[in-house]
Amino acid sequence: MKIILIGGGKLGKQLYSICNAASEIELVQWVVRSAERGKTPEGISLVNEVNELYPADLYLLAVTDQAIPEVAAVLPEEAFVAHTAGGVALEVLNQNRAGVFYPLQTFSEGRNIDFSKLPIGLECKQSTDLPLLEKLVQALGARVLHMNSKQREQLHLAAVLVNNFTNHLFAEAAAICSQNDLPFELLNPLIQETVHKLEDLSPKATQTGPAARHDHKTIEKHLTLIQERSLQEIYKAVTLAIQKKQ
Repeated sequence: MKIILIGGGKLGKQLYSICNAASEIELVQWVVRSAERGKTPEGISLVNEVNELYPADLYLLAVTDQAIPEVAAVLPEEAFVAHTAGGVALEVLNQNRAGVFYPLQTFSEGRNIDFSKLPIGLECKQSTDLPLLEKLVQALGARVLHMNSKQREQLHLAAVLVNNFTNHLFAEAAAICSQNDLPFELLNPLIQETVHKLEDLSPKATQTGPAARHDHKTIEKHLTLIQERSLQEIYKAVTLAIQKKQ
């Protein structure tokens, strides 16, 4: 299948690498706004605008959520266009042949993702286009996950909670460690066990800590140790939420 990849950010770079390595995929062009026109080291046509694109079976948009409607609007009306966003509705694509190819993962610079463990959410305006997206998922070695826009938006919300919000707490914990001459790596075994035990138990069943125990003395002690008011408010809010669920 012939694919044009649009976007050179974290996800775009990951998709470029894995698509270029897949024998079933012909990556005919890569659009990176900040790049110079020419060819990639692998010989793929590299352009920085979407107005001189080759014909392709699929135009895959790995751009920011805000840029999706703008980029889609200048692509051919007859093209099959799919975006990769979790929280953007299918309807923002003006093409009749439109779809969503949503990799449920976090992507960072310098990290190569194993797509064989990755669920990819699919949705299409026309059911006849779905097999092509399924074929793409299979070519990448990933797992097909059929869903509608409402399900995908809710899944994206859940993903933000387990990834982005927890990572913010990791950053706060790292700051506390740094301020007290402690290596953040000391917390790694705890972090790993917190995640690994979810393979056997539900999140509710694995909840521990002073909030779950209603250990008010420890909770108050922690609040006196926290210097930033914003983190105090987070601690209070999460503590209360845990206690309400117990």
